[in-house]
Amino acid sequence: MSDHASSMLRLGVSTILFITACITAADLSSQMSTTLELRSQQEEHSEGRISRNAEVDIPERIKGTQVIQAIRMNLQDGISVQVDGTEYDEYSEPFEPGVSALNAFSLYSMYPQRNQRGEIISVRFEKLEED
Repeated sequence: MSDHASSMLRLGVSTILFITACITAADLSSQMSTTLELRSQQEEHSEGRISRNAEVDIPERIKGTQVIQAIRMNLQDGISVQVDGTEYDEYSEPFEPGVSALNAFSLYSMYPQRNQRGEIISVRFEKLEED
């Protein structure tokens, strides 16, 4: 094979490899962009994360029975709980700190309060107006 033919063959192969590498890099870049966007959307909607868009949050509606369970679980973990101005901060066995005042059929909204590391330090529940 002559030097000219050999040089042309190397140039052709190099060009094909370069184009293939560029197409592959563009495809991988597109896949990474899509994956990062999906991950960003998941993180935005997870609890305790800051959303990129300003939006009005409607408080989650929780039944009174769930509030009673949340009081029990949070107090066991050492997290103080406030329900309509009543502070629950001690866990006792058996659990009897006046939860009979809570209406099990009412709806409540939950407002967790976090420290700088994102850990819940207290939880506040407020009774929602009945429809």
